[in-house]
Amino acid sequence: MAAFYSVLFLLVATLLATYVNPAQVQLSAYDDDWDDLSAFRDDLRSMGIETRSLVSSPLLLNEIENPENTVFIIAGVEKDTISLPRFTGDANIIQFTESDGYTSSEVEAVAAFVAKGGTIIVMDDFGYSGGVANAFGIEYSGHKLYDAGAWSETLDYNYIWINMTDGYMYDPVHNRTQWPLHPCGSDMDQDGYIDRLDPDPANPAIPGLMAITPEDAGLCAHRITGDPNNPYDLSPSFNLLLNSPSAFDPDAAEDYEKNRYGLGMSSTDSYLDINDDGDLTVGPAGSGFEGDMQGPFAVYIKYCLSSQCDDSRTGRAHFVADGSLLMNSVYDYEQKYGDQQTDIPPNDNRMWVLDAIAEALLTENGSLMPGENAQVIFDESRHQQSSMAGEAYNLLYYVLVYFTSDWMAMLILFLSLFVVFEAVIIRKTDPEPWRHVFSIIYYGFGDARRYGYYSRANKIKQVLLSRVRNLNTLTREEFDALPARELQGMIDDPVLVKFVFEDRNYSLEQLVAVVKRIKMWGRK
Repeated sequence: MAAFYSVLFLLVATLLATYVNPAQVQLSAYDDDWDDLSAFRDDLRSMGIETRSLVSSPLLLNEIENPENTVFIIAGVEKDTISLPRFTGDANIIQFTESDGYTSSEVEAVAAFVAKGGTIIVMDDFGYSGGVANAFGIEYSGHKLYDAGAWSETLDYNYIWINMTDGYMYDPVHNRTQWPLHPCGSDMDQDGYIDRLDPDPANPAIPGLMAITPEDAGLCAHRITGDPNNPYDLSPSFNLLLNSPSAFDPDAAEDYEKNRYGLGMSSTDSYLDINDDGDLTVGPAGSGFEGDMQGPFAVYIKYCLSSQCDDSRTGRAHFVADGSLLMNSVYDYEQKYGDQQTDIPPNDNRMWVLDAIAEALLTENGSLMPGENAQVIFDESRHQQSSMAGEAYNLLYYVLVYFTSDWMAMLILFLSLFVVFEAVIIRKTDPEPWRHVFSIIYYGFGDARRYGYYSRANKIKQVLLSRVRNLNTLTREEFDALPARELQGMIDDPVLVKFVFEDRNYSLEQLVAVVKRIKMWGRK
């Protein structure tokens, strides 16, 4: 038993050591350090949006009852996950390795969530979100982006600006923008008063209508400027500030025909460090080294189920090649939520993401308030935890969800339990098939109540006599031929001898007393 539990402990410890790596907590919506997302979460809660965390697996997205009123946010995936072999249905038959970060079943759950009308915002650079991006035809380049034409001079070259003159220009060929369809940007009469608050959207400005309060603006309150001359910002342009970003693979990025729109691009002076040497090498470098690739590159891609994203009832997927886009130091550059970090220049990161939230949740016409079921879910399952207990809890929770939601995991679990039960049954010997297989040494008062049929006196006598015969190594014929006196000598217990040779009824308490005596006899 000591060896068994020692081996079991080593197996569990090895598993935890492989997948549990306590490290610096970052990009969590539930911590308030400079590199977390607590300021963004505080904004959502102040607007009346319910925020939740997912600490196990995105498989739970299949259980969302109102995906059209839900936004799922992935920010900076930092670790891989447990995955099992699976049948592919193609020439490979079995797939032994899965994509980094998320299993095939989890990726399918995320894609199905978008297909049902949900919205996802994926912010990652060199992490493990490749499988999710591939589900929408997008690939991360996996290399760092340098931009000599758009880096922040007040900080350093790691901070890069992405300037979007129109963040809703889905058709640049025909110069067609969908910003007027956005609930925060719809102003049909161009009077500076958005249509959902304008009592007469077809008429120009009416005196007294320009005073928009945050309570009235609802999920569009972030566009109130406080400037009397321009109280509401109707500009669709964004200046996003990224920190050490990557970019998407040019061969698997924007594709207008497949509703993948590259809305955020680096400048023409940008480069991808293809050889990962930290130096800029233009063109063939020689000596077998590959030169760096010159931009521009797509850094922000938006995928829609509808062409031009013109159907507000369909799902959307936002992909940004930077996991730190919404971290507190950049998002809260005005330091509204605390003194996080100084010298961060003004940026539109907050404006951009709150526009995306409003676009996803304001599906009902005539209102700027979140619906009753509106919620934002943060994926915390792929973030490192600062303690071993927290990591172990998340791992156990993940295993519970994974083995009850993934069909391959459930199949393997069923087969494992089946083999174990079969092994137990095979090792369970029963010399007489009609006799109770429960050994007499396990008999007790509780078992007598549970197995009333086997608490009969004649059944207990048969078990006792079988044990006497086995201990004396007698065949059944030799045992049946024994004289009564010789059998009494073998039993050598007056109470048990009387129990064997007397034919009378026994109460439950008496039978329990006899069973206890048989236990003591069996140990001699």
